[in-house]
Amino acid sequence: MFKNINISTKKFQEFLKIEQERQLAMKELSMILGYDVSFSKEEVVDNAGKAYANYISKEFTKEVSLLMKSAF
Repeated sequence: MFKNINISTKKFQEFLKIEQERQLAMKELSMILGYDVSFSKEEVVDNAGKAYANYISKEFTKEVSLLMKSAF
């Protein structure tokens, strides 16, 4: 039914890597500022999860839209 939606851990891993790189930048900023503005490990995973959920939602919406267009 939804052939184009690729729900995979690979995509989640991409979002997680982005958040980990963001975390490194925040740690560098923390060293410059002299106080901690970095994220906890839980926040890094949570942010990646939110980005992944947003991605899946958009892909699902696109797929449903295509399905509705082809149905009518």
